[in-house]
Amino acid sequence: MVAIYETPRVLLVGSWGSEALVSAFTDALYRGVEWGEAVGAQTGELVAKRISAFYRQGHWSVFEFMGAQFLVECSRACHTQFIRHRLASYWSESQRYVDYAKREIRFVVPRGFPADILKRAYEDYVRLRESFKPEYARMALPNAAATAFAVQMNARELLLNFVPLRCAYAAQAEIRHVCWQMFATAWRLWPTLARHVWEDLPSLHRDFCTKVPRGEDCRLYAIKDAEERHGPLPEKPWLAAAVHGP
Repeated sequence: MVAIYETPRVLLVGSWGSEALVSAFTDALYRGVEWGEAVGAQTGELVAKRISAFYRQGHWSVFEFMGAQFLVECSRACHTQFIRHRLASYWSESQRYVDYAKREIRFVVPRGFPADILKRAYEDYVRLRESFKPEYARMALPNAAATAFAVQMNARELLLNFVPLRCAYAAQAEIRHVCWQMFATAWRLWPTLARHVWEDLPSLHRDFCTKVPRGEDCRLYAIKDAEERHGPLPEKPWLAAAVHGP
């Protein structure tokens, strides 16, 4: 009943708003256009122009009208880092109530991590369950134990806070892998905004390029290292775009 994975998982389960909706708000709120007409007037070119203008002008609060819901599975260590981002909503698997003596326990570790240590920890957990409830037996579980959780973020928090912090090479490789998976989803949901963020990532947080060797593209270096430790990313839509150095 032990499963060991090297790749954390991210699944999009829902989203709200869109770049077209934000653009339509512009007509309804500033030009006095009736809502139905405002929605119908949106073209791809107009939407991209307005989203770009909002981004460049620093008018980022409008991006809070777009957001996404994910199911994520990563190690307990990764989960602890993730939930520090308070402008999000969380619902997490509870080691206090889930009995891993009766269901599969999962571990998420980087490539090459010794599996025997994890298996011994699980055996200790099962022995403890003979005398203790799950809430006490869990104390024997390592930080590698997987935690599944639901998270909801608006686009501003995801792309302009979480991504610059957690997709950076200085972040732990596992949460960085999760971050790039979420960024790939954001690219599909909000392509104009995501492209601008991709282009500006090295400057969106002062530490984004920390520890990256001189001459390397900070973004690609961070991705390469995360994949070496936790496996290939399922999607890399930025590679289809014209990628230039920062």
